[in-house]
Amino acid sequence: MEEKLKETKQEFPFSKRPISEILGQGVILTMKNDLDFLKREKEIRGIETEEEKDNRLIEMIKAKAVEDMEKTEAGRRKKEKRIKEEKERLEKEKKEIEEIRRRAKEKMMGLMKLKEKKKEEAEKIAVEIRKKAKEEAEKIKEIEIEKERELEKEREKEREKEIIEGISQRAIREAQERREEVLSKRELEGKFKKEYLDLEKNLKDFPTRKLPLENKRSELEAEKKQLEKLLEDILRKEAEIKKERGQIEEKERGALVPEERHWAERRRWQLEKDRRETEEKKWEQSEEIERLNQKIEDIESKLEEMSEEERELKRRKKEVLRFQEEIKLEKQKEKIKKEVELIRLQLAPLIAEKAELEGEAEKSDELLEDILEKEKEIEEEAGVIEKGEKKAGTLETEKEMEKKRWEIEEKREKIEKERWTIEKRKQKLAGKIEEIDSRRQKILEEKEKLEATIREIDILLREVVPSPVPAKAPAFARPAAAAKKEEKKEEKKEDIISEIKKRMVAAEEREEKAVSAEAPAFAKAPAGKPVAEEKESEVEKERREREEKRIETARLGEAEEEAKRASAKEKILMGLAKISPEEEEERKRFLTRIGEKEKKAEGEEPVGKEEPLFTLEKPQAGIVYRPLPERQSSQEKILQRVLVFLLFTAICIAIYLLRYRYF
Repeated sequence: MEEKLKETKQEFPFSKRPISEILGQGVILTMKNDLDFLKREKEIRGIETEEEKDNRLIEMIKAKAVEDMEKTEAGRRKKEKRIKEEKERLEKEKKEIEEIRRRAKEKMMGLMKLKEKKKEEAEKIAVEIRKKAKEEAEKIKEIEIEKERELEKEREKEREKEIIEGISQRAIREAQERREEVLSKRELEGKFKKEYLDLEKNLKDFPTRKLPLENKRSELEAEKKQLEKLLEDILRKEAEIKKERGQIEEKERGALVPEERHWAERRRWQLEKDRRETEEKKWEQSEEIERLNQKIEDIESKLEEMSEEERELKRRKKEVLRFQEEIKLEKQKEKIKKEVELIRLQLAPLIAEKAELEGEAEKSDELLEDILEKEKEIEEEAGVIEKGEKKAGTLETEKEMEKKRWEIEEKREKIEKERWTIEKRKQKLAGKIEEIDSRRQKILEEKEKLEATIREIDILLREVVPSPVPAKAPAFARPAAAAKKEEKKEEKKEDIISEIKKRMVAAEEREEKAVSAEAPAFAKAPAGKPVAEEKESEVEKERREREEKRIETARLGEAEEEAKRASAKEKILMGLAKISPEEEEERKRFLTRIGEKEKKAEGEEPVGKEEPLFTLEKPQAGIVYRPLPERQSSQEKILQRVLVFLLFTAICIAIYLLRYRYF
């Protein structure tokens, strides 16, 4: 035992461990053992240590702990007793509360049943009140609708009267305008027919008028060629003199003795005299060539004026033909417009009938809407009665509810029969409206085909825009001719001799290429200046060639574009000419049907029978009216574009000359 206490003391000193840990070790120390232990310790050590104090303290703690444990056990027993009593009391109170709740619930159920019964009675009264109010409102609404219908009928009659008056006035006005337009076009047609004959006569005289001038120009050009050959010989001689003089000057500069220099100087004097005589002859021939050039230019100017006049007459001739074509297209367009007006007259009664049927259908919709509202109310009332029947507590209440349900079902059956009648009426109206729409659609398709033909005629008329009066030469033609004259004058100012020199230099170059490369150096030196002149002439020539090429390219592009447009128009016209036999037969039937009405609408007999420009057939579904004009006008468009191009070319040349010659 002592050893055990020693071990415990060594592991857990009492002075440093709390009491709870000491008690937790499970070692029970008695007072006697402690005293014995302390006594032995005193004998061993002979002095009092700190452990003795701890042991005394432990002793006191143990005594107190035992006392506390006894008190705790007594308290625990009392607490358990109180908890048991509290549970018994709570169980008793719970039973009392449940009993109170049960009684309150039974009382609440009774109140709810009473309240629900009062609510059902109030709902019945409210339904009756709403029903009576709705019946009164429906009566008032029917009276107002009837009044509104009468007013609408009166307004509709007034509108129809105004429309009829407007249509009649417009028809009279349009007929008068068409009559005046026809008279005006007939008068213009006569004037242009006379003008066309005069143009034909004048155009035939141009070849005879041009022939003498062309012959004279040929004679002058032949004479000019002879003079140019003589001038070429003179220039060749002049070049030889210049070449020899250059050689003499070289010898003069290289002479070592005075006699040799004197000989060279005398030879140079003689060459200078020969050169002067040659230059005088050159001037004489050049002046003669310039005189011939002036005569040729005068003749070409006259021929150009005659050609311009001829082109203007041809242009005017084509313009007259286009105007006649326009008149024929306008006549055909007027005929088609009359047919469209007849179709519109056929549409008027259909539109009125459809409007009337749609009005009846609208009324049926309103009645059907009212009936559906009534039916909905009856269904709601039947639902309320069904609920009341389920909740009926007594046989009398259930019997009363079932009788009310019988009455509601009878009303429901009556309302549904009324709805059937209105729905059948709506179906009949819808069938009639559909039939009218079908007839109207056919007439509209026929009208659309005629209007498509009018649009195609309008497309052709936009291509035909002639002047209603004879026109003078276009303003742009005169500037073009003036620009050409100016250009010729500028070219005339160029030295004729330089042109001949260019030809000579080119010939010399060809000869030099054939000659051996071992030619003396001094023989090639004088050719330096002509070569420079030739380079300059080649640059000028290349410039002119580029300008001519650009002008030609622009002209070809314009002509190609015009040809494409003409080809597109030809395709349209070829397509317009295609009319099937079925279309022809349908067309005849249609014209037979409306022939008499058309005569009345025209109001007068046509003067003479005129051959139509193209025929119009009543096509089948998907086929468009295609008018075929008698003539095409692509050549006139080409001519107009050529004249515009000439104006543009003249402006470009004038700008070029001003820029490179004066700046």
